[in-house]
Amino acid sequence: MTVKKQKGSMHVKQWKVLALTAVMALSLCACGEKTTPASTAATQSTATRQSGAAEAFDMEQVKAEIDSMTVSDFSESAEPTDYVKLRVKDFGEIVLRLRPDLAPISAQNFKDLVAAGFYSGTLFHRVYPGFMIQGGAGTEELPAIKGEFSANGVNNPLLHIRGVLSMARTDVMDSATSQFFLTHADAPSLDGKYAAFGYIVAGLDTVDRICEIELASNPYSGERSVPMVEVKIESAVFVSPNK
Repeated sequence: MTVKKQKGSMHVKQWKVLALTAVMALSLCACGEKTTPASTAATQSTATRQSGAAEAFDMEQVKAEIDSMTVSDFSESAEPTDYVKLRVKDFGEIVLRLRPDLAPISAQNFKDLVAAGFYSGTLFHRVYPGFMIQGGAGTEELPAIKGEFSANGVNNPLLHIRGVLSMARTDVMDSATSQFFLTHADAPSLDGKYAAFGYIVAGLDTVDRICEIELASNPYSGERSVPMVEVKIESAVFVSPNK
């Protein structure tokens, strides 16, 4: 594997991280395809109607909610909630609001994995400034879930604007398991093709800091998105807004 030489000498562990993240990025990297033929997307008129909540959905309200709070506005909860806090080592914290009213399968899958402690110790193994950061890969085989987006017959109106949480998948529509991504910038090419199921309500600056790290090229795709430092999710816990 050839990588542009960085300043100073690289520790052996960093080479191992580089190799591992390259493999993980290849395994579930369909969300990196920024252009998709229009013919592959089903229209909303033919999509399955999911719920009255989706019908009454207000995207402008979502825009107002994204990054509108601070991490200190939340406290840890012993019970599952629709809010999850990610602590990313050396970078900061991110609070996510899940939207099970829009993508119930994806939201519940994420909550189940958080409750099981699955995400603690996993990495953001793919960092694509101006697009998204992707993480959540584990070592165990997990069952795939239904892709909740219009191209797969599901009415999910949440758009991939900056700060949105969505499921990563392969080219197979029903292939998402644990990997997710957070949009660093608006990504309209993903709308209707990936299952958005939440968004960042606090800590979007943590994503910005992650997107400033040094990156190497993926040896398989050529995409410059492989972190040269470890971006580890130290913990993922349920939180609730302070009263």
